[in-house]
Amino acid sequence: MAFWKKFLKIPNYLALGGIYFYRAIFSPTVGILRFIPGYPRPSCIFYPTCSEYGLESFKKHPFLKAFHKTTDRISRCHPGNTPQVDLP
Repeated sequence: MAFWKKFLKIPNYLALGGIYFYRAIFSPTVGILRFIPGYPRPSCIFYPTCSEYGLESFKKHPFLKAFHKTTDRISRCHPGNTPQVDLP
């Protein structure tokens, strides 16, 4: 039974890997590209940031629920929204 639980977590591990890759390279707060002149400055209106929210969500929930929660969070990230604390 434990084998199947680990097998079902494979999509979560792939999503976590993608988020870690994004954060290492492209993230305006911690990514390596932030040192390029003219790269966008961090301007996140939520706490935690969307990438941290995604990490927590994929660690905590099944893949489809975590994917839905993360995409919903990213869709709410725009200048017209009010800043807030939003935990997964």
